[in-house]
Amino acid sequence: MNKHPDIEIPPDFFLYETYMLNYEVYYNDGLDTAREIISLLGKQYDILHKGTRCLDWGCGPARVTRHLPGLLPEAELHAVDYNEQYINWCKSKIKGIRFEQTNISPPTLYPDAYFNIVMGLSVFTHLSELSHYAWLNELYRIIKPGGILFITTQGKSYEYKLSADERHKFNEAELIIRDRVLEGNRLFSAFQPPHFIKSLIKNKFEVIEFIAGEKNHKSPEQDKWVLKKIE
Repeated sequence: MNKHPDIEIPPDFFLYETYMLNYEVYYNDGLDTAREIISLLGKQYDILHKGTRCLDWGCGPARVTRHLPGLLPEAELHAVDYNEQYINWCKSKIKGIRFEQTNISPPTLYPDAYFNIVMGLSVFTHLSELSHYAWLNELYRIIKPGGILFITTQGKSYEYKLSADERHKFNEAELIIRDRVLEGNRLFSAFQPPHFIKSLIKNKFEVIEFIAGEKNHKSPEQDKWVLKKIE
């Protein structure tokens, strides 16, 4: 980035594989997203107070995470991803965050009720149905009672991408999985009807805020969920 020569940018393939091969978008959109999440969660939780423990679950090459130390200077920040290359790059280039590699399947190494906030941006969107339930249980385990889980999913705004048969199942609240590649890959895609998510979180999290993604065929928005762990 010519305007910001001091900013470390991940290798091009990392950007292509996780979001978009555009340096300005990687940095600026990541900053905007981090600010949006903090504003959204701040309505429900004192995210700025000293000692808040926050986890970015599925951080990739830190498009959003890298901005959190400057925006949440009093928080204890953690980030995990199953991709060893991403984590090694993040550890060597980004300060103020504790990066750790995890597996594509749980568990993590964190103790019970450790985090105040966990965010997973477009993570469930690349997981199998079995992993939806396994990871939801794991996130419930590591979040404190009353803590917040923020996730994004491919909801109604993505319906136009589905076949007629898939669309029928989607409208019957069935999870749609396209699994022709390895789980976790950007081409492994899961589409989540809102009623499926509500069923998934039942008795574990309550919906504090739901923001449906806008229907833009060029770049549809994912649904945003602010969930609170049931005490």
